[in-house]
Amino acid sequence: MNLFGRRPARTTVVPTHHRRSFFHRKDRDRVAGGYKAALSNPHTTRSGRKQAKRELQAMGRGHETHVPLMTKIKRALGIRSTPRRQRVRKVRY
Repeated sequence: MNLFGRRPARTTVVPTHHRRSFFHRKDRDRVAGGYKAALSNPHTTRSGRKQAKRELQAMGRGHETHVPLMTKIKRALGIRSTPRRQRVRKVRY
């Protein structure tokens, strides 16, 4: 124990990859679904949408990167699918 000097730096080991067993693999359809959701999510940044589009194209699902015109218009105008008055608030206890 060093009383008056500096503390030794704590080092942590961060795994660079995780081993997945046969039953714990990522479902490619769910991963693609997440990227497709990012394309239509109004809170996703422009760079995030570009990244999602690139990932879908890299997965061979480039035809699924189409975003409907109405979604683009709603995103540009900030229109939500459910008006704020009609949304149900979650009650926290």
